[in-house]
Amino acid sequence: MKYQIELLSFKTIDEIKDKWLHDDYVNLLEAIEFGDIGDADDQDLKELLFLGLSESEPQEAAEIVLRYKFKDELNDGQYQQISNDMLKENVAEHYSDISFHSRLFDVNVFLYKAFNGKFPRARASVIKFKAISKDPQASLLNKADALRLLSSGMDGHTVFKRLYKRQISGEEEFEEAEHIAWYFEHLDDDTYQLITSDYWISEDEMIANEFESTLPEVD
Repeated sequence: MKYQIELLSFKTIDEIKDKWLHDDYVNLLEAIEFGDIGDADDQDLKELLFLGLSESEPQEAAEIVLRYKFKDELNDGQYQQISNDMLKENVAEHYSDISFHSRLFDVNVFLYKAFNGKFPRARASVIKFKAISKDPQASLLNKADALRLLSSGMDGHTVFKRLYKRQISGEEEFEEAEHIAWYFEHLDDDTYQLITSDYWISEDEMIANEFESTLPEVD
C-alpha cells in the first residue's frame, strides 16, 4: 500500500516530560534515606534528590536510580555493569536489550542533570508527520508501519536501515518496532507523532521532507 509522507516537524530533545513524578521523587529520597522532606513541592523534591544523590559517587547513584526504575528485572551484576557503563557511554543506545532503551534514556537524563553533565548526554527524536493513502482499505498505522514508512526518507547508511533491513522490507516480522518507537500517537486524521532515540533516527539522517513510501504486505 502506497503512502505520501510529509514531515511536519522534527525536534531533537534531551528529556521526555513527566517521566519522573512526585511519587518517584519521594520514593528515591526514601531509598537514599534523605530524611524529613516536609511538604516540599515537586521542584523542591527534585532539587533535594539531586543534592542527596550528589553526595554519593556517580556510579553508586546510578545504581540506586537503576534499581528503583527496573526493580527485579536485572540482577546485581547487571546493575553494577550498567551503572559503570553509564559514565562512559550512552547506554540508552548501546544496551543489548532494546526493550530497556526508553527507560535507560530516562535514567540517563535524570543522572545527567543531577551530576551537572558527568554522565553522557542522551537525545531523542520527536517526529511529527502525515501519512496519506488513497487506498480506501488504509487503516490507522501502528509502530511498525510508521517506522517502515519513515525509512523511505532516510539515508540508506543509517544504523536503523542496516540492522533492520529485512524487517523494514516485510521479509521478517518487525517485533523490534515496539521498542524502537518509544512512543507513538495518532494525533488527528492522517497525522502521527513518533518518539525514538536519535540513535535510530536523527534529523541529519532524514534526507527528504516529502516522499512516497510503500508498506509491504505482511502475513
